[in-house]
Amino acid sequence: MSLFNSVPTRPSTMSRGMDRAIGLPGTPPAHGQVNNLQSLARAVAGGLGGTVTPGLAPVSMPADTYVYLLQDTIMRLREAEATIAEQKDRIEHLETLSMTDELTGLLNRRGLVEAFRRELSSTRRSGLGGVLVIVDLDGFKAINDMHGHLCGDWYLRQAARTLKDNVRAHDIVARFGGDEFAILLTHTDQAQGVMRAEALSDIFNAGTCQWQMLNLPLRGSFGIQPFAAGDQEEEVIRRADAGMYRAKRQARDGR
Repeated sequence: MSLFNSVPTRPSTMSRGMDRAIGLPGTPPAHGQVNNLQSLARAVAGGLGGTVTPGLAPVSMPADTYVYLLQDTIMRLREAEATIAEQKDRIEHLETLSMTDELTGLLNRRGLVEAFRRELSSTRRSGLGGVLVIVDLDGFKAINDMHGHLCGDWYLRQAARTLKDNVRAHDIVARFGGDEFAILLTHTDQAQGVMRAEALSDIFNAGTCQWQMLNLPLRGSFGIQPFAAGDQEEEVIRRADAGMYRAKRQARDGR
């Protein structure tokens, strides 16, 4: 592997250091810089396919050649920096896509779990917990069957928007899968968090979704589970999910 195919751990620092060593283009290095430049030039020559021998005496090479080799090295390092930055941006973009629901723009299940783990870590430090809410839409299959999947997609978007618009900016809303959503009400005590979750349920179930000439009611069953320091995300999710199914059964039974 050549020198230019190896990316240093701190290329920007090396680039700045070599910029200072070189000075202005076309200006021969000062006498005090010659030894350093000779050593680097020998390394560059070796990277280009030459032979580097330990203890090699200073090579006889015009100062302009040293400058050219070093400037070429800096250029290649800067190209490597640009490539690394571009690849980093692409990786971050792909990671964002992998945690985002394409239809609603909310976090998906994976994104929610990652966010919940971070929130639990914060809870262990601050001691202030929160509430997890699982929402399952009621009668969604009938909407798809009667009005088609385009209507169903629009209904999901409206449900997502209603939930998102009625929580705080630092709360987290996700599409948990299918017609199921999850909300993390963060940095709140248990009593206040439960009250906010119940208020969100009332707002949601009083809402509607406009589709063409239809005015479809928004309906969902809410499972509410507080969490605190020491809780594990899997257990909190399981309890919130169980609470959602209890609420669904109660609604179906008319209670």
